[in-house]
Amino acid sequence: METNNNKFIQKIYLRRRFAYSFLLIVTIACSLTFFIATVNETSSIGKHLLGEERYTARMNDSYLFSVAIFLLATLPPLIPINLFFKRYIKIIQTLSITDMEKLEKQNETAPFLNKYLPEYVIKDKSVTFFKFFNTTEIQFMNIKKISLSKGRSGYYIYIKTNSSTFIGAMAENIENLSYLINYASQLNKSIIFSMP
Repeated sequence: METNNNKFIQKIYLRRRFAYSFLLIVTIACSLTFFIATVNETSSIGKHLLGEERYTARMNDSYLFSVAIFLLATLPPLIPINLFFKRYIKIIQTLSITDMEKLEKQNETAPFLNKYLPEYVIKDKSVTFFKFFNTTEIQFMNIKKISLSKGRSGYYIYIKTNSSTFIGAMAENIENLSYLINYASQLNKSIIFSMP
């Protein structure tokens, strides 16, 4: 029988396939646009003005540069995108049944773009925040203060611990943050909360 963790991970794989497809469509479109523009330019000048050898060289260059644009625009972004999704999967594989239930409730209120890609995941004694290039895990017992503020792109959360301050951009839906705030307040009664 498939666990909730596996079902959630399957949705993440689906999101990853969508991200790869989107990247490929954009890079193919850019490469083709460049190829068509350069071929049209060479054709408009004409073989009779350029000469056979120069005309052929320009056509070959159009093809080679288009391939280079495709490869350079596709391959470098694939590594961070792949690592981004791997970090989610690694954390979700470690969640208990209770933690997974929290994540599923949190996912219900998430905006479409954040479905199955939450900006944070609550574990038993910690919360992990996801950014594109890294993750930050914060132990609830180390938190001194949690502040929320409203920005143009949504709500921002500020978490102050003994040693640092973490700032995370959150979804526009404040209900999505309530799971974190409620759980943090249950686990650590000494946290000071500041709401907008």
